Amino acid sequence: MKGEVTLSQRDTADHDRLVGWLENPSATRGIRFKLDDGSWQRRTYQELARRSLGAGAALADLGVRPGDVVPLVVPGGEDFVTQFFGVLAIGATPSVLPLPLALRAGEGYQTQLKAVTARIHPRHVVADPRYHDIVAESVARIGGGTEVVAPQYSDRVEDAPRARSDLAVLQFTSGSRGSPRGLRISMANMATNLRMIQNWIDPVGHGAVTWLPLYHDMGLVGGLLGALTLQVEHALMRPEQFIRDTPGWLAEYGRAPYTSMCMPNFGFERVLATVRADHLDGMDFSAVTGVISGAERIDPAVIARFAGLLAPHGFAVHALMPAYGLAEGTLAVTGVGKGDVPRLARVGGLERRLGEKLEVSEVVDLGTEPVAEPWNWQVSCGPPLAPARVEILDEDGAPQPEGVLGEIFVEGPSVAEGYVDAAPEDLARLNGGRLLTGDAGFMLDGELYVVGRLGDSVKINGQSVFVEDIEMELAASGIISRRHATVVAGVVRGEPKVLIVTERPLGDRLDDALSAVTSFTGAAGRAEVLNVKRGTIPLTSSRKPRRRSLWLAYLEGRLKERKDS
Repeated sequence: MKGEVTLSQRDTADHDRLVGWLENPSATRGIRFKLDDGSWQRRTYQELARRSLGAGAALADLGVRPGDVVPLVVPGGEDFVTQFFGVLAIGATPSVLPLPLALRAGEGYQTQLKAVTARIHPRHVVADPRYHDIVAESVARIGGGTEVVAPQYSDRVEDAPRARSDLAVLQFTSGSRGSPRGLRISMANMATNLRMIQNWIDPVGHGAVTWLPLYHDMGLVGGLLGALTLQVEHALMRPEQFIRDTPGWLAEYGRAPYTSMCMPNFGFERVLATVRADHLDGMDFSAVTGVISGAERIDPAVIARFAGLLAPHGFAVHALMPAYGLAEGTLAVTGVGKGDVPRLARVGGLERRLGEKLEVSEVVDLGTEPVAEPWNWQVSCGPPLAPARVEILDEDGAPQPEGVLGEIFVEGPSVAEGYVDAAPEDLARLNGGRLLTGDAGFMLDGELYVVGRLGDSVKINGQSVFVEDIEMELAASGIISRRHATVVAGVVRGEPKVLIVTERPLGDRLDDALSAVTSFTGAAGRAEVLNVKRGTIPLTSSRKPRRRSLWLAYLEGRLKERKDS
């Protein structure tokens, strides 16, 4: 796990892309941080740089050395920024871990924290004082004498030790397909992806008001580092602050010229559920030129309604920039170009065989009016961002032409170095800048359309039925809420089965739900609805359902029907 101090010109440029702002910080631009009382506190980059170097000096005094991996359990805020860059400044590597509240704190959180720290055996963990006890108890279980320390700062900034590591961050995946795994993101990986993102979005003057969790690749790289390393005017709040006051978050854009937004489909749904037209009186969204949507299946009806809500106040639909990315790619892989209107492809029929051409009946521009039957439409995630290369492969690994469904393959210098303690099957999927993503999709006119996770689909009569399609129809029809229900699938005693797991009774919509599933599976697949207690559906650190864990719990008989249903 030791990083290497490197001195070549290319290594220096990669290091400077991430950490160079510490050497010449702006005294006029800065970051606003939302505080617990709802007020905002602004720090210039000059102030943040000095605090970051002070954090690094304090960590060095505690015994942190170049090449060490230092997990951070710190909420998004000033302490997070300064501790993250303080670790980097002294040649160590930060690893951002979820907060207890993100994973319904308890035994589940401690189990995950123990699993993560057991993989890297850190000598030090930086934890916010409010999380000290739960973190200390978790790391104590693995032995090794890990020291849990609070964010600290030294006054001796000028003579603080400085070093370089070839490892930018140890990024843990969210765990939607099993236990979280650590990804080695090198300085070269990070620098390349930051260039890709910055050339694509091109923030000028102002960045975003970001609320995404910083332990997730979309929040850390896309929400924070892409803007911070350019030293644009930026703002940072925590996910729970966004949830509590979504209209207040949006109002920051209506009152100041922030140019970018970045969030998954859930974020747009939250805006639509909580923001009324009168909340936007007197606001101007014309400065917003890049709204990035990714991390989960993009619902074309949701983003169209979002654009329609803001359109009377200067928002342009071509500001929407759907994208595809994943932690193994550092983050961004493809994205709709700035100023281009996103496109939708209508995929007819239920033919979903890998290696076979899809029935694309229509391609249209995204507008502010939602399309009918959004589950039949795929949203373009744009072309590959240079220098990334994307191909679609069949089950034998052969490249496929446009319009053919297959596994998404990515190659390029931003693809992660690899997993910590990689198994042979890991190396077969991620190695040497080449990545088999496990996601299904197709290319059309040079743009990528993402269909769903291969591991979450089920084959029926040779066709792949994707649970994302079913879930989108159920949600669009108002049968389920994706906050309280999810769809999983697999094979039970040789028979394909689709299971709707809901934490709220479906009542008189039960038959509608079963009928919707049958429209995808036909008579060859069985459908079942299971009403469970609230909190039963396991979530990843990025709030996505852990479908594999849920399906295994069902197979093992651990998923119980709620008795009062």
